[in-house]
Amino acid sequence: MAGRLIFHDCGKGSSTATHLTFTPDENTTTTHSPTDADSWVVAIHETGDLTKSAIISPFLHRFSMTKGRSTSQDDPQTQSIEVPLTYPVKIEVGSDGIIGRRVTLWSQHAADPIAEGVIGYN
Repeated sequence: MAGRLIFHDCGKGSSTATHLTFTPDENTTTTHSPTDADSWVVAIHETGDLTKSAIISPFLHRFSMTKGRSTSQDDPQTQSIEVPLTYPVKIEVGSDGIIGRRVTLWSQHAADPIAEGVIGYN
């Protein structure tokens, strides 16, 4: 699965994220759909190392997508899902910031991640 995972503060301009939004890439064909998001978990790992298996890479933060809401009423395959975080995270580098760390999207029904990458800043 490909898409964008955005950590944000709902437009307040803070360096602390209170929400995350997942938007799937409309050109991706996959067995996972945003309609399955209730079973998804987003994990932020302690490092940005993609050379180790995600299963053995320790988590720094973990968030369930079960409280997500659709941010559009269009095609269910391309709609965004927004989730309030259970606690805020810092959008910065180093210390307890999330930039540069590995992020994985998991299904609670699968052993391997659905998607993974490294958190950047734009």
